[in-house]
Amino acid sequence: MTLATEQGDARINPKADRRRNRRGLRDFASRLAAQWRVIRALMIRDMMSRYGRENIGFLWLIGEPVLLIGGIIVLWSLMKGTVTHGISVVTFALTGYSMLTLWRHLISRGTNALKLNTGLLFHQNVRVLDTIIAQILMEMISTFLSFLLCYVLLYIFGYVEMVYDPLTMALAWIMMTMFGGGAALCLGGLVQASNAVERMLQPVMYFTLPLTGAFYLVDWLPEQGRQFVLLFPMVHAQEMFRAGFIGPRLTFYYDGWYLFLSSLISLGIGLSVIKYAERKLHVG
Repeated sequence: MTLATEQGDARINPKADRRRNRRGLRDFASRLAAQWRVIRALMIRDMMSRYGRENIGFLWLIGEPVLLIGGIIVLWSLMKGTVTHGISVVTFALTGYSMLTLWRHLISRGTNALKLNTGLLFHQNVRVLDTIIAQILMEMISTFLSFLLCYVLLYIFGYVEMVYDPLTMALAWIMMTMFGGGAALCLGGLVQASNAVERMLQPVMYFTLPLTGAFYLVDWLPEQGRQFVLLFPMVHAQEMFRAGFIGPRLTFYYDGWYLFLSSLISLGIGLSVIKYAERKLHVG
C-alpha cells in the first residue's frame, strides 16, 4: 500500500490538474458574465435616465447625433458647394463629423461618468471602471448607428456612393473608441483628483478639434504640417475611416499599427489612472 498526500496526488494526477483548470476557467467566465450584466444594466439605466420613456424615448440615443450630423452636412453643403478638392462635400462632412462626434462624446460623457454615477458604487458588483465602460460603449454604439442611418438615407437619395471597405472603417471606429476611451479614463481619474482639471477640460477639448483630422485630408497639407498632424492618433483613425469609405481614388495617410499601439497605450494609462483615482474616491 502506498500513502500519498493530497499535494502529492495533485502533482502526479494530471486529471486533477485539468479539473482545477476547468473549474478556474468556469469561475472566470462566470465573473466575466456577471460583470457584463452589470455594464449592460448601467447602459440601460443611463439610456432611460437620459431620454426617458416619453415620445420616442431611447431612439433619441440615435436621433440626437443624427440631427447634429445632418445639420453639419447641410451647412457644409451650403458653404462649400457639392465638391471640394475632388471629394463630395456630403461624403466629407458625413465621415468627418461622425468621427468627430464620437471623439467629443467619448471624452465628455466618459469623463463625467465617474462623478455622475458615484452613488451607484454602493452596489457590491458595480465598480468605477464599469460606469465609464458603460458610457464608452453607449457612445460608440449610438454614434455608429447614427452614422449608419445617415449613410443609408444619403445613399438611397444618391448623395453618397457605396462604401468601399467596411472592414477598414469598422477597425478605424473600434480603435478610435479604444483611444478615446483610454483618454476618457485618464481624464476621468484626473478630474476626480483635481477640480482644476475639470475647469480646463472644455478649453482643451476645443484645441483638440483641429487635431482630429475632421476638417481636412492630410494630403491637402504641406509636408511639415502633414508630419505634425500624423503625430496624433485621432488623425490616423480619421484617415483610415475615410479610406475605407472612399477607397483608393484619393490619397490617405495612416498607419494602422501606430493607431493600434497608441490605443493600447492610451487604455493602459487610463486604467492605471482610474485605478489610482478609485483608491481616493469617497462614497457617501
